[in-house]
Amino acid sequence: MFNPKENRQDYGSILSAPPNYELDFAIGTTYSLDLDSLVGASISLGLREETDTVLRNNPIFLLEALRATGDKIALFCQKGNIHLPSNPTKLYILLEEMVFQVNTPKKYDIANYPSFHPKFWLIRFTNENGEVRYRIIVLSRNLTFDRSWDIVFSMEGKKKNEKTAKNKNLSLFLDYLKEFTTDSSKKDKINQIMEELEYIEFDLEKGPFEDFDFIPIGVGEEVSIKDYPLFNKPLDNLIVMSPFLSEEVIRDFNERITWNKNMDRVYMFTRAESLSKLSPEDCDQFKIYVLKDEIVDGESIISGEDITEFLSEVDNFEDIAEYDILQDESENIPTNQESPDANQKQDIHAKIYLIRCGETVEIYLGSLNASHNALNGNVEFMMRLKTNYRKYNMNKFLNDLFCGEEGGPESPFQLVDMNKINESPETEKGDDLDSIIKEIVRLNLKSEISFDGEFYKIDLTADDFDNFENKLLENNSKFNISFKPLLSEKEEEFKEKIIFEKLNLIQLSEFFVITVKNDEESISRVVKIETDGIPDDREKDLISSIVNDKTAFIRYVAFLLGDNDILSALETGILNNGNGFDLQPQEVQLPALYEKMLYSACYDKDKFKEIEFLIQTLSDDDVIPEGFEDLYNTFKEVI
Repeated sequence: MFNPKENRQDYGSILSAPPNYELDFAIGTTYSLDLDSLVGASISLGLREETDTVLRNNPIFLLEALRATGDKIALFCQKGNIHLPSNPTKLYILLEEMVFQVNTPKKYDIANYPSFHPKFWLIRFTNENGEVRYRIIVLSRNLTFDRSWDIVFSMEGKKKNEKTAKNKNLSLFLDYLKEFTTDSSKKDKINQIMEELEYIEFDLEKGPFEDFDFIPIGVGEEVSIKDYPLFNKPLDNLIVMSPFLSEEVIRDFNERITWNKNMDRVYMFTRAESLSKLSPEDCDQFKIYVLKDEIVDGESIISGEDITEFLSEVDNFEDIAEYDILQDESENIPTNQESPDANQKQDIHAKIYLIRCGETVEIYLGSLNASHNALNGNVEFMMRLKTNYRKYNMNKFLNDLFCGEEGGPESPFQLVDMNKINESPETEKGDDLDSIIKEIVRLNLKSEISFDGEFYKIDLTADDFDNFENKLLENNSKFNISFKPLLSEKEEEFKEKIIFEKLNLIQLSEFFVITVKNDEESISRVVKIETDGIPDDREKDLISSIVNDKTAFIRYVAFLLGDNDILSALETGILNNGNGFDLQPQEVQLPALYEKMLYSACYDKDKFKEIEFLIQTLSDDDVIPEGFEDLYNTFKEVI
């Protein structure tokens, strides 16, 4: 289960619907978000047909993937922690209705602000018989392209006639999330799922584990991770895997196993730089491991493939559907805000705790670091898996993790001598700028769109700007702060009211870029701002800009109908020949489409709703081939 060489998981596969099922609704959470990764997740969640990589590069494929999932996904992230894409695309307009941001309130014992930090999916699938299947996915990985090592757990659930209390904590978590949902229909859907969860039985299936618990953290007083054996019982065995550490948390673990002088029973796996926060006496009962330097610099040795060459090709968001779940990101967004390149380092980002108390072994996994903020303020989500030590134990876990014997040649880890750890490093670059971003996104930001008959204008206001500016003056802080719409290059200095003028329809978005600079560095983040006056025909304009000729129209209809033969022919130029649409390909395509339309009329009538929308949207654009509307109307009358 935990062998990094043999047990790799694919994010796209984990999200994809079971055979003969399709997505009904998905609730996801992430600390930080890459919009391109969300596009990839939408592809995996929303499309039933298998589509080859060539077609994934087609904007029509991506357009339909996002249109098909827009009202079926609610993705929650930390406000102000959306990466700035290196190449923004107009398709991001379709992500606006998926993304909801969470701002956590300030707590007295936490520097800055607590984080909204869970990594989680709850997905509801249905089939044509009305049967329901759920999948819960608990991860340590954010929805980004970064490359650190992570962990994932998933299991399926089915509807039963009897009620269960097993999902009570899961419903508590959803109840917390729905308060950040600005879409009333999606809030209603979450309420429906919460009611249905009383009758959903999740199944661990065959495996070593006998029982499980959902543990949401920081969403209320009903559930506390500190009430579980991981934090309140003497421990016979302990394994801690956490990229980020706090001295007090590790000291507590260390003290609860001080009576145990067998060093082979207490392990810690972490990042080398995190150990500088600990003194040797804080962790003298642990054997401590970090990833080998050659793994941190590039993992081709452990993965058996040239991961560097692969990542150099990940420059389009469609690739995420085939990307490895064991890659993730550091806890903070990189200062440069770029998607990772081939030279980016990687490290542990998984959070796993294994304990043995008497006969019982428990594994905790999810988003919780062994840190003060994680335990005392952050919103997190963890799974607890329980079993008997004869079925699963520390030795089996370590044998997997070390890819054989501890210290063997296949092991990706190296032992650490705490007496040789350097002093704690200075605060990382970008921390001050990051704190400014956190303050800005907590202001009351609003925007409004108006139209003068030729161009659009955005008025962006910050009601609390004076208080924010006074804070900067009191701290003698000097920063240059600017805003710009994500899909425009018009950048303006941040003030109480900002005006962006002479914008076209496709440049209008609820996503804005905040950039904070000082004399040495700068960071940029994307924030979604509530916007009034978005034109109703913005999506029509987007579709028209992509489905802009007759060939594109036929390609879209073929894709809607699942006609991969026509799609493949168009992509390879057999029908298109690189010269746009002409009479000869039209004559070939319409009879081929007729057969698919006939099949859909019998077995999948909902596809005609999409074709109807496409015709209505593009009726004035001169892109609908001659004869197609007559063909469609014939089917419409019959249906």
